[in-house]
Amino acid sequence: MLKKNIFRIVLILLLLCDIGYSFEQHRSQPLDGDLPWNVVPADEVIPILADPFGWTVITQKESYPNPNRYFSHITIKVWYEKVPLFLQRFVSPIESVYLASAIFKILIQALLIFLLAVAISGTFRVFNIDFLIAAILVTPFFQTEGYQSYMGIIDSAPTYVFFYAMPLALLLICFLPLALRFYHGKNYSYTPLQLLFWIPMGIVVSLSGPLNPGVVLIFSLLFFLESFHEQYLLQPQKRFLNRMGCSVLQTPRVFWRFLLPVSIFSLYSLFLGSFNSNNIAIPLPALYLKLPAGLFNLITTKLGYPVILMTLVLNMILVRKSNDQDHGRKILQLYKWFGLFALIYILLLPMGGYRENRPNVIRYDTMMPVLAGIVFLVGLSSMFLFKTLSPNRLRWYVPIIAGVLVLFTVNDQPASRKADSQKAALRQIAESPSDTIGLDPDCNLIYWGKLSKPGDSKLVSRMLTKWRITGHDKLFYNK
Repeated sequence: MLKKNIFRIVLILLLLCDIGYSFEQHRSQPLDGDLPWNVVPADEVIPILADPFGWTVITQKESYPNPNRYFSHITIKVWYEKVPLFLQRFVSPIESVYLASAIFKILIQALLIFLLAVAISGTFRVFNIDFLIAAILVTPFFQTEGYQSYMGIIDSAPTYVFFYAMPLALLLICFLPLALRFYHGKNYSYTPLQLLFWIPMGIVVSLSGPLNPGVVLIFSLLFFLESFHEQYLLQPQKRFLNRMGCSVLQTPRVFWRFLLPVSIFSLYSLFLGSFNSNNIAIPLPALYLKLPAGLFNLITTKLGYPVILMTLVLNMILVRKSNDQDHGRKILQLYKWFGLFALIYILLLPMGGYRENRPNVIRYDTMMPVLAGIVFLVGLSSMFLFKTLSPNRLRWYVPIIAGVLVLFTVNDQPASRKADSQKAALRQIAESPSDTIGLDPDCNLIYWGKLSKPGDSKLVSRMLTKWRITGHDKLFYNK
C-alpha cells in the first residue's frame, strides 16, 4: 500500500511539473495577427457575432467569413475583453495579455489531457492509479515547442487554440459517453435533463471551429455502420429486407440520443460553411494533388510522427498476441475503425477549401483530430499491455514506452522567450509621447507580416487601447 501511494504521488508530481512547465512556455509565446480581427472586432466579424446561427446566410444569401464558427468567435472576443482587464489587478497591462493567453491555453491543455485519460482509464477519479498512468501516457504528446509545428495540439498562436484545440475538447466531451459505454462497459443512466443537455451541446460543437462538423459526420457514420453490421449478422434467419429494417431499429439508443442531434447540426454547419467568403476557389483535383506532399512533409520532417506511429504499430502487434482476447479484440476493432476514419477524413480535407497558410491542405492543425485519435490509441493499447503482458515482455516493453515519452518530453524545448521583442515594442508604444511610432523592422507586432504604413495598424491600435496598454489610439509601423 505504501509503494502504491508513493507511486501515485510520483505520477501526480510528474503531471504537475509538466503542466507548470507548459504554462511557462505558453507565457513566452507571442500574440498572433488574427487577435485584433477577432477581439476589436473587424467589420467582417460583426455579422458572425450578430447572427450566431447564420440565418442571414440562408434567408438573404449573404456571404461573410466563418458563418458557422460563432462560438469560437464569441469565446475569443469575451475572453480577451474581460480576462486581461481582470488580471491587471495583479500584473501590468502588457503582461496581463500574455498571462491571459497562457491561462486559456493551459486550461484547454489540461482539459484535453483529462478527457483522454478518462476515455483510456474509464474513470473520472483523478487520483486513481489507472487515470494517472493514462494521463502520463498522453501528456508528452502535447508539444508546446519541439515538434509543435508538425504535431501541435495547443497552437503557439492563441487564436488557433480557440478555433482548433477548444473545439476538439468540446468534441471529446460529446463523444465521451460512447467511449465509456462501448469500451469500458459503463452504461450510465442519464436523466431526461442530462440527455436534453446534448442538444445545446450539439449546437455548440457544430458551430465551433472548422473541423468539428466533418469529424462528427464521419464518426457518426462509422459508429452507425458498426452497430448496423453487428445487428445484421445476428439475424441470419430473416430475409434481407427484414434484416435491414430490424438492424436499423435495433441500433443502440445511445446513437440516437448522443450522435443524431449533433449530426443534424453538423450538416447544417457544413451548409453554412459553403457560404464562407474566406474560401479560395481552386479546382478540387489540384487540391487532391497537394495531399501527398502535405502528408509526406508532416510525417518525415521531424521525428515525432514516425515515433508515435511506430509505437502504434508495435502496440497493435503485441495486442494481437495478448492472452486477453476479449479486450484485445475490442482494441483491434478500434484500430480498424480509426484507420478507416483517418482515411476518409484525409480524403475529404480538400473539400474544406484552400487557405494560403496551408498550401498543401494537410497541416498540423487540420490533422489534429487524427493526432488525437493516435494519442488515444497509443494510451489505450499501452495501458492494456501494461496489465496483460508477461513479466518477461514487460521488462523490455516498459523501457520502450518510457523512452518514447522521454523523447517527446526532452524535445519539447525550453521556453524560447519569443514574445520578448513583442513586449519591448508594446512598451515602446505605451511610453512614447508621439501618436505615430516607428518600430524595429524585424518586429511583427500582433500582425501577420510587416506594417508598411501607419494606417495598417488601426485595428491593433484600437485593441491596445481596449487593453489599457495605451491611453488612446496610437499608430505605428515598421521602419
